[in-house]
Amino acid sequence: MQRLRWPLRRAREYLIGGANRIALSTALRGTLATVVPLALLPHVGLAMLGYPAVLGALATSLVDVGGPYRSRLEAMLAQALGGSALLLLGTAAAGHWWLAAAVMAAIGLLTGLMRAVGPSGPSLGANTAVAFLVGLQLAMFPGARPGVWAAGYAAGGVWTVAIALAFWQLRPYRRLEQEVAAAWEAVAALFAVPTAAGNASTVGRLRGERRLGTLHAAAVAALERSRDVLGDIRAGMAGPGTTVAQMLVLIDAAAAMTGTAISLCELGVEPQTSARLAWACRAVARVLLAGKGELRLPELRDRLRGLPAEGLPSEELAAWSHALRNLDIAEEALRTLFGVKHRLPDLLRLPFAHRLPRGSVLTALRAQATPRSALFRHATRVAVVTALDTALLVELRLPHGIWLPLTSLTILQPEYGSTVSRALQRTLGTIGGAAIAGVLLATVHGTYTYDAALACLLFATFLLIRRNYGYGITFLTPIIILLISRGSLDPWVDLAERVAYTLAGAVLALAAAYLLWPRWERDQLRDRLMRAVQALRAYLDGVLQELAESSASQKTLAPLRRQAEIAVANAEAGFQRMRAEPAERAALLGVAFALLVHLQRLCRHTIVLSLQPPPAPLPSQPVSELRRLIDAALDDLGNVIGQGRMPVPWPSLEPQLDELVSQLNPGAAGLPSPLSELLGRIASDVLGLLGAAGYRRDIGAFGEIQTQ
Repeated sequence: MQRLRWPLRRAREYLIGGANRIALSTALRGTLATVVPLALLPHVGLAMLGYPAVLGALATSLVDVGGPYRSRLEAMLAQALGGSALLLLGTAAAGHWWLAAAVMAAIGLLTGLMRAVGPSGPSLGANTAVAFLVGLQLAMFPGARPGVWAAGYAAGGVWTVAIALAFWQLRPYRRLEQEVAAAWEAVAALFAVPTAAGNASTVGRLRGERRLGTLHAAAVAALERSRDVLGDIRAGMAGPGTTVAQMLVLIDAAAAMTGTAISLCELGVEPQTSARLAWACRAVARVLLAGKGELRLPELRDRLRGLPAEGLPSEELAAWSHALRNLDIAEEALRTLFGVKHRLPDLLRLPFAHRLPRGSVLTALRAQATPRSALFRHATRVAVVTALDTALLVELRLPHGIWLPLTSLTILQPEYGSTVSRALQRTLGTIGGAAIAGVLLATVHGTYTYDAALACLLFATFLLIRRNYGYGITFLTPIIILLISRGSLDPWVDLAERVAYTLAGAVLALAAAYLLWPRWERDQLRDRLMRAVQALRAYLDGVLQELAESSASQKTLAPLRRQAEIAVANAEAGFQRMRAEPAERAALLGVAFALLVHLQRLCRHTIVLSLQPPPAPLPSQPVSELRRLIDAALDDLGNVIGQGRMPVPWPSLEPQLDELVSQLNPGAAGLPSPLSELLGRIASDVLGLLGAAGYRRDIGAFGEIQTQ
């Protein structure tokens, strides 16, 4: 029993984490909305409404993807009532292939354009399409009652809205608190990365650096999600609010702690040192999730006071001091946030009736309604493919043909690389889900175990669908199969047909993504890399300028750092999408990969440099010369990448750096070693960027041009 306590405690800590808590609460709410009708309606004589109510509740729950309360409510009501109407329309259009294809083309076009409205747009469009396709499928089954299904669908959707309203009223800031907690947990994970100096082998250093880059990108993404949620809430508030203000303080403190984590890793401190700070970051997340508690910072303060006696380097002491300062800020924010029992003034400032500016949705759609828009071309591609699939479904009376247009609709993405990734996830998930459904239909169909299995599948779907699409589809597929195929006589034949239709839909989607106005990431990656270089250039220049003036202000540098981190993360995401594209791209992949490696290194080293201010201002003349040279080099590099031109010869930065160090290191009063080492790393990163872009290096200088 004692051996089980530790894994159970670890599992509990994982499940109650910020990001996991969001998924868990969403899964519980969605499961409650879908399982209650399934369990209660048969006992009140309305068993025929059970499955359509579950289908309506499922679709309405999937539409709730966050954001301001009013927009979420409008999307859910549109799905509940509009989906019911489309289900009836589907039964009426089932006798005319041209009408069904035209309606599906309109739905596909609107689904693609709704991406311009917000995150709920694609989900709303896809789920309304499901309702229409279910209506088409129902018309092919003798004895089906479309009116009952439409009524049950609408009832399930309205019931889901009621459940959501109840949860919203309990704690309107809950989502924001969970997202901020997830950001602090992402920062805590950074402290667990093996230090660069602790890896003796080259392979170990590369693995540690790769993991550090991945976790850094995850922390940046978590911080941006929390800022997005904060912006949604702030947009709907009337006047200032204590909660929003303190949440902003916590987000800024978490962003500052990422720099400390990267600094400690680059400096090669002992794991026990960073473990204490990781514990403190998780403590902040726990307090946010629980709504009470304390950080117990006195233990960390005592540890900080004892560090000088251990003979630690000054840069490690500076990192500790910076971390403790941000934890103090977080502790004060938490005390202000949860120290007041009643936050009624804040709640009153958060009007439920918040809406987007009048006409903003139509304006966004109208702006994309042009052939020059990549989003419009994507929407047209979706409309063409889904209309073709629907025409085949109706004309050939395919018994399970709903999976043909549904697969194409959900797989098609604006970028080809994303379409390939989604196709693999959808296909494998559907095959696994169809196997689960086939087993349930063949074994426990018509029993209480069948309904219990359906409830478990619903919970797993809501828990995973937005975190891992492939796993979510694995559990969502059998739900749809079980809901619309109650009278199946041979589940294994149904299984084979559904897998075949899914594969056919995926092939059609991939063909359309390749042939119909494709949007290649390789055409976008050049611009993303150029933006990353420009953002890093501005950030590094600001850090060097502040160091020369000995007034390194994190408040001044924070916006520049955020822009650099986001730009590098966007370039990395674009590179990953490009890897799935079919083309002769070996040379391009190699160059882009090398550039990204050096961009990530330069970003991290600049962050560490910003946290290591010198005891006195550095001499302005050599620092200005170094700033000028690096700025000019990165400016030319950005033009080379952005314009696609060949690089020109460029002088080496190494002699300039040696001169800088010699001027700043006269006699015994020398430049602190960390600054010298960091400047050397930054110069090496810039040299690596120039070399990756095609600048060739000769003796002490960059010589002949290497054409790509």
